[in-house]
Amino acid sequence: MKLMDKNFRLFGVVSIIDIVIVIALVVFILAALRFSAPQSAAAKAGDVTIRYTVEIMRRTPDFKNQIKVGENVVDSQRGYQIGTITNVTSQPYLEDVQDFDNNTVVRAPVDGLETVYVEIEAKAQVTDYTTMIGSFEVLVGKEIYIKAKDFAAGGYVVGMVRGDAP
Repeated sequence: MKLMDKNFRLFGVVSIIDIVIVIALVVFILAALRFSAPQSAAAKAGDVTIRYTVEIMRRTPDFKNQIKVGENVVDSQRGYQIGTITNVTSQPYLEDVQDFDNNTVVRAPVDGLETVYVEIEAKAQVTDYTTMIGSFEVLVGKEIYIKAKDFAAGGYVVGMVRGDAP
């Protein structure tokens, strides 16, 4: 009996193409098992307290007074509960302005505008790859839209601290 017949079947029974497909399927299954394994730092939902800061730019000074410490905040796009306000601070809003005397660009305050920083505390699931408040992902640099009873605004997450961090 020949090793391979004219139809490219081993011993007249199994096609080489069938063997290649089975090998590719085994490799795919092994790769799927490897990369879908539980994460080493997986946590239960909501077991880590985080504090993150949202920067809201170009606001009038009275905007800060609308934000109340202790108020619950939701994501205004999807309605997810994303924490409680723990602190509100502001600084003069700065823009780059050309200084013609020194031929440089300097940061200068803009009259009547402030940058407001809203610190929010929430229980989150923290893993090696993500920080989730329910199904809402929080990342430094991510633009988010927050809403409370008396205000709604968009800004960027500019800082995040785990509750157990110093």
